Amino acid sequence: MTGFGAGEATFAAHALRVELRAVNHRHLDVRVRVPSELGDLGSVVEDVVRLRCGRGRVEAQVSWQGAGTSGSELDYERARRAYLLLLKLRDELAPGEPVPLSAVFSVPGVFSARHWQRDDLESSLRSATEQAASELHAMRTREGAALVVDLTGRLACLRSEGLAIAERRPEVVEAAQKRLVRRIEKLLEGTTIELDGARVAQEVAWFADKSDVTEELTRLASHLDEFERSLAAQVDSVGRKLDFLVQEVGRELNTLGSKANDAEISRRVVEMKAELERIREQVQNIL
Repeated sequence: MTGFGAGEATFAAHALRVELRAVNHRHLDVRVRVPSELGDLGSVVEDVVRLRCGRGRVEAQVSWQGAGTSGSELDYERARRAYLLLLKLRDELAPGEPVPLSAVFSVPGVFSARHWQRDDLESSLRSATEQAASELHAMRTREGAALVVDLTGRLACLRSEGLAIAERRPEVVEAAQKRLVRRIEKLLEGTTIELDGARVAQEVAWFADKSDVTEELTRLASHLDEFERSLAAQVDSVGRKLDFLVQEVGRELNTLGSKANDAEISRRVVEMKAELERIREQVQNIL
């Protein structure tokens, strides 16, 4: 599910802000961007996010206000090696060309957070990330609760239509029997042949058996029950299970439609398929 969270912390004269943005993703994919002067402290943010978020593509942005040379120091050895490498590259590609000293300052890692501040800085960064993760979790929880309410209502619609189809079945069989009798009687008009009640009953029984959807309705009800139980469980992997159940419900509806032999039932099946498609779209927000 999508979400946003932000957290702030201070240390010394500097202000840290961590923003987390999450979108749907089947797995956990964390991407962290930090100012170059924070060096490898992006791993602190990633560790917190991985601990607090089970899945989703999470983008973390760290901003650092008030940080300049007062908050960082030059790594002389790294700068010296970088400049020598630049000179070597100059000699290979453009001998005699000047290499300004300022070129060294753009090399990542030349400026880094002061060593004596690292522990405090790491603690502040972790605190800001925890705040952002808490806000993100709260937003995703609210979105999840809204999805549960929406999906539960749609499940109720499917159940209602399924019950209506089950109640309609005896009428369909009775109507088929009446149509068959009328058809035979019309064919026998002007003849001395009598209507064979036993044969009519046999044909009606065959029709009832061929168009019986009891098994489909039973499986449909079972899938809807399992769907609702899975929603209530609220585990991280529930999205994949719900997606599978949506597919299974779709199979049952296709069979119901092919066995309908009744305009009213066909209409209800179409309505159920439309509702299922809305459920499918919502489930994509949980995957």
